[in-house]
Amino acid sequence: MGFFKKLFGKAEPDNPSATIEKDRVPVFPMIKDARWQGVPHAVHHPFVKIGDQLELVIVFAQDAGDKFQYLTPKDLEDPSIKSNFEKWQQNIDDYPHEFDLPESMAGRIIFDSGEDHSAEKILSPAFLAEACKALNTDQLIISTPRRRCLMITSYHETFLMLENFFWFHFLAWREEEYGNEVITEMVFTADAEKVRYAVPLGFRMNLYEKDGQRKLTYSTMDDLFDENGQINFQWIIEKNKVPVLY
Repeated sequence: MGFFKKLFGKAEPDNPSATIEKDRVPVFPMIKDARWQGVPHAVHHPFVKIGDQLELVIVFAQDAGDKFQYLTPKDLEDPSIKSNFEKWQQNIDDYPHEFDLPESMAGRIIFDSGEDHSAEKILSPAFLAEACKALNTDQLIISTPRRRCLMITSYHETFLMLENFFWFHFLAWREEEYGNEVITEMVFTADAEKVRYAVPLGFRMNLYEKDGQRKLTYSTMDDLFDENGQINFQWIIEKNKVPVLY
């Protein structure tokens, strides 16, 4: 838990909420659960749909001190605010980030800096290209379980490395202590240009101790094993992936 708090936690700002100049304060995309109560009132783009159910949306946020304010359709009736809103892609492209590739993960898992919009850097083609280069891969697996949480690895990693990656994903998704808002239990796949798919994994992982040894276990209502009787994460991804709408 302390590992993730160090990477992704954030102290509350000192300045209180304020009335902001919506035509001037930078606008950033924010990935939200589609069941968030503010969705009907905010400008939003569909992001992930599974069957008939919209799962994730992209809304548009501005920093108002100790909270974010979200742009509404009425806001965009003002030409100045609309012009400011239209800069959101450049804003996320330019948003600072810092890759951390811990030696304990053999430099094969990227943890990002834990800033407000770090999870949304996955919407930046330049960022994805940089991640592909850092991991020497043409395909990425991305975890954004909570606000300010971003982990990335190569789609082509070994079973053991991916098992570690998914364990960290579920650990971050479950933990409430560091306060970051839940985004999704799904992961994403991407190439050097864009996020292509969202993946409901169909399983969860837990860690327990037996005879002094720590063991990972899987819980699922789905089939974990490929035609060779092996847990194959790439096979699970291909079986469950759905195209993103962005």
